[in-house]
Amino acid sequence: MNSTTQRRYSAPTKKPNKHRFRKFIIYLAVIVAAFLTFKIATFNISSSIPEIKSGIDGYCLDAHQDSSAVNAVVDSWQCNGTDAQNWIATGSSLVHDKKSCLSVLNNGTTVNDKVVSNPCSGKPGQVWVAAIDGYENPASTDCLEIPNDQTNEQLILGRCTHLTQPLEAWMPATYSSQSTSGAFLGCRGSQGDKIACVAAQQWILWQSGTVSHNTLLNTYSDGNSYEEWCADFVSYVYKQAGYPFENGERDGWDEYYAPYIENQGFTYHSAYDYTPKAGDVAFFDYNGGHVEIVAVGGSKPIFIYGDSGTTDKTTGNGDMADNTITNDGTAGQLIYYLSPN
Repeated sequence: MNSTTQRRYSAPTKKPNKHRFRKFIIYLAVIVAAFLTFKIATFNISSSIPEIKSGIDGYCLDAHQDSSAVNAVVDSWQCNGTDAQNWIATGSSLVHDKKSCLSVLNNGTTVNDKVVSNPCSGKPGQVWVAAIDGYENPASTDCLEIPNDQTNEQLILGRCTHLTQPLEAWMPATYSSQSTSGAFLGCRGSQGDKIACVAAQQWILWQSGTVSHNTLLNTYSDGNSYEEWCADFVSYVYKQAGYPFENGERDGWDEYYAPYIENQGFTYHSAYDYTPKAGDVAFFDYNGGHVEIVAVGGSKPIFIYGDSGTTDKTTGNGDMADNTITNDGTAGQLIYYLSPN
């Protein structure tokens, strides 16, 4: 490892293979989404018209002819305030008229699959997570898209390469496009939703290679070349979400020692009797401590984290990973969650 890029890590030496994660994501998404679907009725719904506006000016997410049939076509149509455009964005679903959910046709989850409306079932094709200015389907890692910028046509899954452009941009009527400070990069929803969204954005950046890993590591660690960047990653994400740490070890927001994360304004929960929520921090008792961000909560949470278990061949630094395990007996286990106050 090059001495100029060396970092001291607190993550375990063994971590799950990404390919294994891909195999299990659909199964786990079903469980998580099913849990969250039962909670839909408890969400507070805005009294304003519950539209989800397209990035194409004047157009909205639309259930074609307000059909309630199985696999009903969903398109973009001129905003008109009718029941066909009655959509609510929850933490994991886009719900039409309080009874059906935006779905990938036949629960397929591959690029260019058509998007429809179906009874809410919590299946992976119905899970949608806010990502920059659009919505991502985690099972496919593809995004809700207007095909070729053509309005009034059935929506599809796209590659998430146009999230800041009109064909993949979507905006719930109850949210502004960004905070007044512009801090959280277009992520919307509750504090936890924003934190989880920023973490997902960074994971996508890392995996895509559109920004060099050295640049990202230096950004997370504030340019310090030798520290535990699992903690750096958590503090960076919280800062970008609009909730910077006040007692970090450097520059106020930057906390680079995992056990000290709990001193940044969190509520402690034992991992054995608490169901985590998006945006929580998970603490593992690996050597030196290790922290991860909960991207999707529930009984089978999904984590995103800075990790040294896999060495990046280009930089010599640890890889960034995501997984759904809650313990690794060879290196330690999850012992508590921290919820932001």
